[in-house]
Amino acid sequence: MTVDWEYTTTDEVAYTLERYRSFLAELATEYEFVGFDGGTDGGIDDGEVALRHDVDLSLARALEMARLEAEVGIASTYFVLVTAPVYNVCSPESRRTLAEILDLGHEVGLHFNAHGRWDGRPPDAALEARVTEERRILAACVETTAETVAFHRPPDWALDAAFEGITHTYQPRYFSEVTYVSDSNQKWREEPPFPEGFPSAAQILVHPGLWGSDDRSLSAVFERTKEAAYASVDDYVDPMGRWLHRR
Repeated sequence: MTVDWEYTTTDEVAYTLERYRSFLAELATEYEFVGFDGGTDGGIDDGEVALRHDVDLSLARALEMARLEAEVGIASTYFVLVTAPVYNVCSPESRRTLAEILDLGHEVGLHFNAHGRWDGRPPDAALEARVTEERRILAACVETTAETVAFHRPPDWALDAAFEGITHTYQPRYFSEVTYVSDSNQKWREEPPFPEGFPSAAQILVHPGLWGSDDRSLSAVFERTKEAAYASVDDYVDPMGRWLHRR
């Protein structure tokens, strides 16, 4: 079938939560939503879609999206960074946010950033050790975590690769053996996800930080993220300054 992808008057897809809700409704007519089970015989079968979110910019935006999905009866997997400079996954507020995402019926897993650590593919043992360490950090902040890992800005060496002791979203059964689509860099504005119709099985990556109640350009999204990070630093530093001044 051909997907009736809704364009705005400027021929761009609006990156709004309401448009995302419509997209989910379209998917629900065709697919059963499944998770990343991490089992040796796992995968995505015909008539199934695995919906995933890489939380690169904002846990608050992730929670908004998680609430919307729960409203329409859909569960997905949220992959979060333990090394993000724009949010602290173990802060009290973040713990409450992640707990609510779990309570809504979603899964939370590790979003692993290999950049800056290795130039090329590392030995499997080194990769497994680092992933295990970061999963341990995440487990200290979240009640339950998904076994499967999602690479942040996946290096070429991670695509379609298998690693000893690691199940990840770019291994063949989740990547090349099904249709894989992503909204990275808001590219759905010019390139709808399924222009030729729904495939038999798919993995879909949606970044919560790119979507909101209003439609914003990618540059505006990044500016908003930086402003929120600056405000967070101010909230932390300013009380210390006032306390030191009193002394």
